[in-house]
Amino acid sequence: TETESSWNFTCQHGPEECVGNKVQACVLNQVPEPEEYVPMINCLMDSRGAENAAADCLADLDISTTTAEEVNECANSDEGSNLLHEYGIETKNLDPKLYFVPWILFNDVFDNDSWQAGLDDLREVLCNKFLAGSSKC
Repeated sequence: TETESSWNFTCQHGPEECVGNKVQACVLNQVPEPEEYVPMINCLMDSRGAENAAADCLADLDISTTTAEEVNECANSDEGSNLLHEYGIETKNLDPKLYFVPWILFNDVFDNDSWQAGLDDLREVLCNKFLAGSSKC
């Protein structure tokens, strides 16, 4: 729901999921390179609890593009809510329409074969098709 300057969210798995979603939205806004944000989002998704996840993942992956303080400040502000709302609009406007989660776009395009393979081994799909030669692979 819209508030005066931001948005309030209700997430399927509760308030902690909403915080985690905002953390991810902020990471995507602050970390511009796929070679960094793809493993970062993967790390965040594997984390238990959003509170320390950014700090732990940034340290584990040796990412210095942003800091945990910047990510958490964003996630706990109107900026994080507004970023998450923008991603919500993007999701609502997907073509083809989202009918399953996770729904994965590759370079902003839905590719059914890559999506199906990614459900089994996303790292393999990314490293073989999109991030060949990356130190993260």
